[in-house]
Amino acid sequence: MLHRRKQIKSAPRHISRVPVVCIGNLVVGGSGKSPLVQSVCAHLKEAGFRPGIVSRGYGGRVRNLPIEVSENTSPQAVGDEPVMLFKRTRVPVVVCQDRARAVERLHHHHGVDVILSDDGLQNTRLWRDLSVCVFNHAQGIGNGLQLPFGPLREPLTVLDQMDAIVVRGTADAEKSLQKMGIATKTPVFASESHMAYAYRSDAPEEHYALETLAQYGEFHAFAGIASPRRFFEGLEQAGLSIIEYAFPDHHEYREHDVIDDGLMITTEKDAVKLVHLAKSPFWVVALDSTQPAFEAWLTARLQQWSRV
Repeated sequence: MLHRRKQIKSAPRHISRVPVVCIGNLVVGGSGKSPLVQSVCAHLKEAGFRPGIVSRGYGGRVRNLPIEVSENTSPQAVGDEPVMLFKRTRVPVVVCQDRARAVERLHHHHGVDVILSDDGLQNTRLWRDLSVCVFNHAQGIGNGLQLPFGPLREPLTVLDQMDAIVVRGTADAEKSLQKMGIATKTPVFASESHMAYAYRSDAPEEHYALETLAQYGEFHAFAGIASPRRFFEGLEQAGLSIIEYAFPDHHEYREHDVIDDGLMITTEKDAVKLVHLAKSPFWVVALDSTQPAFEAWLTARLQQWSRV
């Protein structure tokens, strides 16, 4: 593990005046990193920072040429999460398989004063000033073993090299880690998610309470995310009657997947791909994440960093 730390410390540091915060995970599968990045980005904007985001662009065709995400960027080119992050945060988002090149382009082409890396903890070529590891309370750590014998990308001992740990889906992060058998001296923070509101794909600026949609009748609910079950359960808890359509995470939708007859509802991550296929407007559920203690910690660290 000391070797890993030395590799990261020796990674090229393309910029020295803008801190890089890497938010990733150890467990294979969706832990909720991107919604966390999205919410943290919004908080930093409110705190007076000018954040930008870099991503590898999982599921997209982008290679080693950095691509800046715009309103018309195709999810097939850069992946669904970078497009979702751009549309939700409205901050510069740069995608490249070589995240270090994405960081460099973001710094030189935009006036950002903090850079968030969506994933990349295992990328030893990416310099980072702060490393944040994300766990998911419901997901856990499986058998606690590394690939290929378990779901971990790295051993749990690397947690002592992290600057912070965020546990998604719980109000008691310490207790959640204890149940996973994890003991660490690294600062630990809780993060809770909730379905904030819904909007029509043709009018994203008009927000509706999710419960008000129940009056419209039965919905065809689409989810190509890591945990479709949680999305469906959230809709049912809001009183919606649904027909479930579960797909693999980062599913690349085709025309035959889309329902032309009836009401359709989906996640923001799926919406950026379905909007080009659906013949009629559909409903989208916005997910918000709440982690005030972590955001206060991060803001204080960044403010301290800027004074050094």
